[in-house]
Amino acid sequence: MARLAAELETKKNRPKKNALVRSTILGLIAAGIAYLALDGQGPAMRLGSAAATGAVVLVLLYSWRKRAGSAAGSCGKCAANASIKRTGHTEIVALTEPKETRDPQPDHTIKLVKWKEDTIAVTDTYTCARCGNVTTKHFTKTVRRDETQTIEPAPKQPAPEKPDKKASDLAKQQPAKRVLKLSERQKTPHPAGGADALQTGNTGGKASDIT
Repeated sequence: MARLAAELETKKNRPKKNALVRSTILGLIAAGIAYLALDGQGPAMRLGSAAATGAVVLVLLYSWRKRAGSAAGSCGKCAANASIKRTGHTEIVALTEPKETRDPQPDHTIKLVKWKEDTIAVTDTYTCARCGNVTTKHFTKTVRRDETQTIEPAPKQPAPEKPDKKASDLAKQQPAKRVLKLSERQKTPHPAGGADALQTGNTGGKASDIT
């Protein structure tokens, strides 16, 4: 019983100590801000205002943090302050997923990070030291493990396509063939006396009609 009483007393004093430390720090910060804000006033005015501001902030924050800490550790059944103690904790891996990220680098390489992420179901059991009331709290958390980092090389640029030599040679030869055909047509001889024979035949026909 003496050990339990000492443990309960320690739990009761813990919220008070935490509230006092945090409120003191914030009170000093508020006093400093007030002192700097009254730069145009006299020294006595600045010191008095800074002290008053710090004291008000300290008292308000201390009372608020003390109530919040006591309420968090109080029993919901018997309303005893600082009587709750965690008596059980279990973790079960509910899901494991492989994950990765790809981060492009300035040199066009890719930083590849792979890991496994476990989703863990957590169950905490709390027991009131005074009335024995038991409560449980369920939540999930994620844990990252087996992380590896690799660098993928930059992708190779495709080589420029070389022009087809056969196609280029064929394109060069086509105009020459056309010019050659035209020149061959111009050099083809007409039938011997073709035009003169036609003219003579017509003239001869007309002469025979007159006779």
